[in-house]
Amino acid sequence: MENIISDIRYIDYPSFSNERASLLKNSLLEKGVEEIYSFGKVEIGTDRAIGKGNTSIIFLSKLKTKKVTIKIERSDSERKGSLKKEARYLIKANQHGVGPKIYGYEDNYIIMEYVEGNQLIEGGFDREDIFDITRQCNALDRAKINHRQIQGGKHIICGKKNVIIDFEKAHLSNTPKNVTSFLSMCFLSDCLVRERIKEIFDFEEEFIKTLLKDYKYNCDIEELINNIQ
Repeated sequence: MENIISDIRYIDYPSFSNERASLLKNSLLEKGVEEIYSFGKVEIGTDRAIGKGNTSIIFLSKLKTKKVTIKIERSDSERKGSLKKEARYLIKANQHGVGPKIYGYEDNYIIMEYVEGNQLIEGGFDREDIFDITRQCNALDRAKINHRQIQGGKHIICGKKNVIIDFEKAHLSNTPKNVTSFLSMCFLSDCLVRERIKEIFDFEEEFIKTLLKDYKYNCDIEELINNIQ
């Protein structure tokens, strides 16, 4: 069982202001968030968080009977209001079956589904996972949402289900590049993901390049996947 966070001030990172932390806590309570847990790999004082970036910090929480994550804007963020923008893109992505389910948001936080698993870059995926993620990337392409952080493998979680996370830098585009970015990372880049890919796929780089070029014109995702298999 997870331990409840010992000092509520930690949710106002890195200022640890009683006033802002109390405002955040009360707003979250109004949304139904009953507990915030000390859980994860990131040390915050004597407690822990799931993740920490330049603009936000993420905690495991409980919304009624569900485990959720809350992504809270850092008090020193240079991109104030970015979470509200991210929430709107996540709502749009959810409409196409992509991303962690969003349960609520305000200007300075997002409440969303807690996704268990490993980052793609950590390995543990198989061929079907790659095809599933490719279809999700295609769904984003069709929705004209360009994620912009697909390449790298840190923003894709593989577990009981595969989930693309972190829409902070997403934007609308008439030429989104989610599928091409993802498959280029998998088959053409020099990264840890490609090392695992070489273990489970037999492929030639030039053939993959041709398939991606064709996809840019016809956007036929099933033809692309069938040819990769």
